[in-house]
Amino acid sequence: MRVKISFLRDHSSANSIPLHHQKLLTDSLTPFFETFDTDKTLWSFSSLKGTSKIMNGFMRMLSSKVTLVVSGRNKDYVDQLLKMIFERPFLSVGKMNLIPKNYDVIPDPAFQTKMRYLCISPLILFDPNKDVEFSDVLYNDVLDRMEKAGYTEEQLNNFAEFEFMPDQDYVNKINTTGKKFARLYKSVSGHTMMGYLLPFTLHAHLDVHKYIWEVGMGVLTDEGYGMIDIVK
Repeated sequence: MRVKISFLRDHSSANSIPLHHQKLLTDSLTPFFETFDTDKTLWSFSSLKGTSKIMNGFMRMLSSKVTLVVSGRNKDYVDQLLKMIFERPFLSVGKMNLIPKNYDVIPDPAFQTKMRYLCISPLILFDPNKDVEFSDVLYNDVLDRMEKAGYTEEQLNNFAEFEFMPDQDYVNKINTTGKKFARLYKSVSGHTMMGYLLPFTLHAHLDVHKYIWEVGMGVLTDEGYGMIDIVK
């Protein structure tokens, strides 16, 4: 179940937040996630969105409305999460206080074997806390997480078809403009890692598409990385 939560920024609190603020969001949301008897990696959340201006590595909010997308595999848990957030006067993210106002349930798309996505939080391809990189880290990571989530060996064997294709036209366009689609981020443990914000096509089983829609793609999804959305 995926929801978009709308907040109003408390004007007595800070009006800016670091551009790379997934760690702050993790600090704010993890206490909620830890109240549930479930793996934290079965949650996913986006970066904060709102009308803003980027200045010196900070995102200065120009409007009061701020949104956050949160997703989880268990509808009851998502409902309970919403209840806890809306019971509080505000959600603190760094020095910014966000007052919850309303939320919208985002329906699942019509999954097909070939889908186009974009990243709404940075996609991390390898875990900086591990000594080795996987030869095909996205495939191995998704299948490993699906196995831990309870998928049977027979089901996993049906998921062998998996092809990740970055949008090469987008990559070429970004390269010619001098902009970046890959940046350095820091994990909660303080390790530096490369994160990507780019559209891509994924050819995979329908259940794989539904899984990454619910809990994200790549590693460190429990730290707010790897949330994807449909290219419209």
